[in-house]
Amino acid sequence: MSHASLRSPSNPANSPSIRFFGDIGITPGARVLDVGCGNGDLSRFVAELAGPSGEIVAIDRSEQALAIAQTIDADLGVAHIQYRAVDLSGDLPDLGRFDAIVGRRVLMYLPDAAETLERLAALANPDAVLAFQEHARTALPAGLGDLALHRQLYDWNWSTVAAEGGDVGLALRLAELVQQSGLSVEEARGEAILLHPNQPSFLPTLTQAMLPRIVERGIATVEQIDPDTLAQRIEEEHRAAGGAIVWDLAFLIAARAQPASR
Repeated sequence: MSHASLRSPSNPANSPSIRFFGDIGITPGARVLDVGCGNGDLSRFVAELAGPSGEIVAIDRSEQALAIAQTIDADLGVAHIQYRAVDLSGDLPDLGRFDAIVGRRVLMYLPDAAETLERLAALANPDAVLAFQEHARTALPAGLGDLALHRQLYDWNWSTVAAEGGDVGLALRLAELVQQSGLSVEEARGEAILLHPNQPSFLPTLTQAMLPRIVERGIATVEQIDPDTLAQRIEEEHRAAGGAIVWDLAFLIAARAQPASR
């Protein structure tokens, strides 16, 4: 068995990020703020766009996530990344001004996303771009045949996010929220997250990561989820259904700060 086959499948929900954030206008030398940076995956990508003359400030409230992010070396020839522990639900420290502000799956977890957007807009240079990727609970998954297990996993995951206080419909209102913050929406689109047949499913990895949270919130028990047989059951259901499964939707919003007054 090769090392590649032992590696967990990558998260398909991140696949739109390269196309989206790579196209919002981050240029060499840009100063970029990544909010809710997690393990720094998006931070490292925008560091490539900003180049060695740029600077990335990556913030997250999780010290554990930041510790993991800092153990992953960024490639040479990219912007320096400064990781900082910041709780977005409160007042922001003096971080300076930015040419671009980005975030992925972060606004939905905040107690007041609209207020946070206003705080972030205040950190934007004139004509700066602010871009966010968020996901929402919708009438998914969809595909051919019976997808009872896939739908159960989808419901368990989203019910857990809701039980934790996450706003599972925020992505559907994101363009409105951004406009209400005084920003001009330049792009608003959605992209389907597909699970392809005959490819290892990401769902066992996702469910394993979510398992403690699912159990803690009383959404499902370990016995109900049965993680030891989950991968096999997912594969069998997908094989029986055939075709691609529409698992999730990414909502992508890019906006522009007000231009400098003349």
